[in-house]
Amino acid sequence: MHQVEVQNHDEKVMWRGHISNSRKGFNMLIEKLRTIEKSNSDTVKGIFINPTGNYHIPLHHFLESNGYRVIYVDPRVTDYARKMENLGKDKSDTVDAAMLASTPWKNRKAFDKPVHRKNTVSGLTRLHQSVTKNITRITNIIGSDLACVFPEFTDMFSDVGSKTSLAILDQFTTPSGIVNAGIDSVLKVMQRSSRSHYGKEEAQKLIELAGESVGIPDTDCIYAFRIRQNVARLISEKKQLKEIEEKILELTENDEDIKRIDDLKGIGPMNAAAIVSEIGDIDQFGSALKLQSYGGKAPKMSGSGGKDHSAGISKISNSYLANSVYESARSLVHHKNEEFLKIFEREIGKGKKKKQAYIVVSRRLLYHVYSMMKNEKPYRVRLPNTKGREGNTSTAG
Repeated sequence: MHQVEVQNHDEKVMWRGHISNSRKGFNMLIEKLRTIEKSNSDTVKGIFINPTGNYHIPLHHFLESNGYRVIYVDPRVTDYARKMENLGKDKSDTVDAAMLASTPWKNRKAFDKPVHRKNTVSGLTRLHQSVTKNITRITNIIGSDLACVFPEFTDMFSDVGSKTSLAILDQFTTPSGIVNAGIDSVLKVMQRSSRSHYGKEEAQKLIELAGESVGIPDTDCIYAFRIRQNVARLISEKKQLKEIEEKILELTENDEDIKRIDDLKGIGPMNAAAIVSEIGDIDQFGSALKLQSYGGKAPKMSGSGGKDHSAGISKISNSYLANSVYESARSLVHHKNEEFLKIFEREIGKGKKKKQAYIVVSRRLLYHVYSMMKNEKPYRVRLPNTKGREGNTSTAG
């Protein structure tokens, strides 16, 4: 369902109701809008929508196909407006529809806000982020179960999600299973999964660790069952991730923007593809500052009585772009990319926390991304002014 409210410029309600998320509901909305336009000898100037997941996309397409202008309003804006009007803290579709309908009459500049259009590849890069998060979550679950029944396992395999680790857990699962299998069986699995990287010495060490494990007894085989199930899930997710990456690389093979960003030491093709696809046409942004506002992260501030304090991190506009840029910033610093490492060290030297320092690095990265995409030129090192703001003052290297 979609909750709808139509107001005139005096904020008088012309119609209020809901429509189903179907062809019948969409046609009903068009009929209502045209009836209102005819009876008032006026046209609907714009339709303001809270973008929520992907549920709004068919309605957006339908309205634009019928000649209506659609404008997105960040849900946080209507949430804030609802609270300012003392209409309650809890979300209400009816109240939010009223807030949306009154948006242009409270702020005439709302009509100037365009709908941002992403590249279609963003559908795959977002899926890539989702699967990557699933892999991390499942890996952590396996690690948690191993901490109960075989905590010494990570002494041998620090990466629980490695190919050899998963092969061992899938085949033998628990300490008793490893011990009972014997060295020949364990060695065979280790060599097959690692292309003979592991030898008899490593197999013997694993068996000794299993034999001396302080893990709790798995008498009902609950942990063994959980581990095997999650190992199967993890193997499946990793296979899916590889297929997604291959598809993204295939679709972006000739994208020069992605190539230029990928050339930065520390940024891989997946993050480069995510950044470019979420930005879409760079001409949608009038300046690097606007891109930074759309895809950056900033400390979330709270407070009263004129005093503010940091209350965590606030995601700005596009969380997918923000996450890709933030992870890229961390990687740039980790790979000791000169410009970005200097910015990070400068911010740490000012007493900033790591997360805050990475945010500053993220803003500088978006500054460069804007320049590269706008001017169609490769990255050029601009060593930071020790006291300057990122994206505004920097010295050419």
